[in-house]
Amino acid sequence: MVNLRVCALECEALRALLQERGAQCLVLDCRSFFSFNAAHIRGSCNVRLSTIVRRRAKGALALEHVLPNEELRARLRQGLFHTVVLLDERSADLEVPKRDSTMLLALGTLCREARGARICFLKGEWPRGRRRGRGSRGRGSRAASPRSPAGRALTSPRSAPAGGYEAFSSACSELCTKPAAPAGLSLPLSASPAPGSADSGCSSCGTPLYDQGGPVEILPFLYLGSAYHASRKDMLDALGITALINVSANCPNHFEGHYQYKSIPVEDNHKADISSWFNEAIDFIDSVKNEGGRVFVHCQAGISRSATICLAYLMRTNRVKLDEAFEFVKQRRSIISPNFSFMGQLLQFESQVLAPNCSAEAGSPAMSVLDRGASTTTVFNFPVSIPVHTTSSALNYLQSPITTSPSC
Repeated sequence: MVNLRVCALECEALRALLQERGAQCLVLDCRSFFSFNAAHIRGSCNVRLSTIVRRRAKGALALEHVLPNEELRARLRQGLFHTVVLLDERSADLEVPKRDSTMLLALGTLCREARGARICFLKGEWPRGRRRGRGSRGRGSRAASPRSPAGRALTSPRSAPAGGYEAFSSACSELCTKPAAPAGLSLPLSASPAPGSADSGCSSCGTPLYDQGGPVEILPFLYLGSAYHASRKDMLDALGITALINVSANCPNHFEGHYQYKSIPVEDNHKADISSWFNEAIDFIDSVKNEGGRVFVHCQAGISRSATICLAYLMRTNRVKLDEAFEFVKQRRSIISPNFSFMGQLLQFESQVLAPNCSAEAGSPAMSVLDRGASTTTVFNFPVSIPVHTTSSALNYLQSPITTSPSC
């Protein structure tokens, strides 16, 4: 049953609110991390709840889960926000989302915690030429509607109200970020070093130029590329880089007087334990981010080791699965390909991030804030190394590397 405190807000009303009282309006976007990063309302915050958090919440979430930003929580509790607006992908009303959906769980928390603010959800709008009310549907319309195999009516897009971000981005596109895949930095690739750059002809940085393109933005403060890019000071300065993570044992740190460096000396082979560096690298990236800086992560080719570090960062900080994080990064740098062992270590890290109770012995201190008491239904098994002399049976893992077992 919908809480009477929650009011509906149409797109035009939200537009006016943002333009007239933007500083007093908090917009919470309950879509997935990846949808939010593709495009969102400017100034909005992404609410992300993992499956485990939703399952354990039992309808009662702490405000910290809904609004991790401490400053925004303080402003909300002090009554500095006049209105809080929640939205999802396209729900037209609160009867559409499931009871354990991110939006409904967040609404319940805000109704308890944000007592001084008006709580709203972004409602749907009927397409032009259609009117709401009983007169807009004939008596036989329900029976005439096509139905899915499960027996549910499949509403025609022409007769259904659009809602959420889908409706707002269509009606008020000027207040939204543009949905565009991040492109690499377009600077000339030349075997001769640019002025002020290091000698990119050194053997440790001799990555072929034809497959490099430019460094790419993973997040606004996180970039991924190769040793060649790391030797180009003009590229780093153009991106506003302030720190670098060098994920290699032999690539030099060319500009230690200009940037902050973090070295992770691992080789790109099946014996390397890159997972032991995950938490240290993640903490380093967060520290640079919190200081307003930007981090460039590189190995030699920008394909395996550095990509693995970026994947681990996305997985832990955004509580997402490996396959989702991999697709997100690959859309930005298509040539990424962590080696087989690194993928296994990432899957083990995924089990720590998303189901820490299954790996309590190997869990990091950073994960101690998560409840380890509940059970989980799935654990991932993945070989963390490949035998030097592979057999035909070992090659079967290459066909379907991820397997699941029903319990811990």
